[in-house]
Amino acid sequence: MEFIFRLNAQLAHQILPYLNDISLALVATVLVVYGDKLNAVLKKAVSHWIFIVRVCVFILMCTFGYGLLTVWIQPFVRSGILYLPLEYRPLFILLCFVILGIFAERKRHL
Repeated sequence: MEFIFRLNAQLAHQILPYLNDISLALVATVLVVYGDKLNAVLKKAVSHWIFIVRVCVFILMCTFGYGLLTVWIQPFVRSGILYLPLEYRPLFILLCFVILGIFAERKRHL
């Protein structure tokens, strides 16, 4: 059991420099899995606008909107991970990716 605790502590220290990348990957994964929902809301909001404006809105959303969302949300995710005690971080990160994978798989079959 001591070996598992030591291994977990070592892993927690090793992932510390990569928390920016990990939190970015979590945010990007959520946006990939649920981006179509966001697009549907946007489509409904601009459906009564003229065609060329709708196209411009979707171009702006896809080129800048998702990038801005990623850049703005990533620090909050990183702060949330840093808020956790060091020994729980590896398990929490793994659990987040597993849950996102399950959500993506279920969504694919719906």
